[in-house]
Amino acid sequence: MATDGTDDGKLASHIGARLQALRERVGVSRATTARALGLSVQAYTNREIGLTEVKASEILILSGVFDCDPADLFDGAVLAAPGPDTGAGAARAFAGEAEDFLRQLARIRDPSLRRSVTEAIRALARAADETA
Repeated sequence: MATDGTDDGKLASHIGARLQALRERVGVSRATTARALGLSVQAYTNREIGLTEVKASEILILSGVFDCDPADLFDGAVLAAPGPDTGAGAARAFAGEAEDFLRQLARIRDPSLRRSVTEAIRALARAADETA
């Protein structure tokens, strides 16, 4: 398995699963995706199943094919391979969710409604703290 040896292939497998989910979401075939990357279908499939790591040069191409942000390819990756830094790693684990939340919040044009959403999140967090 082509990994850096620190995560037993979990990161490559996680990213591969994200590739498959994003590809299926937009209804693109493996053959079309492989062609966009200049790969054989088998070489691309190896990326989806986590046998081969996705190259940095492929990330932008894939995000274009899947009509997503490059960060979407790594959503949840910190949870798959958190590494030795668990303190800061916990905060990074939610970075993708936080970014998505802020994107969605920015779509709400009414300032009063935005404040209400923020207050609701705070109330939910307080309730979660109380039950923990």
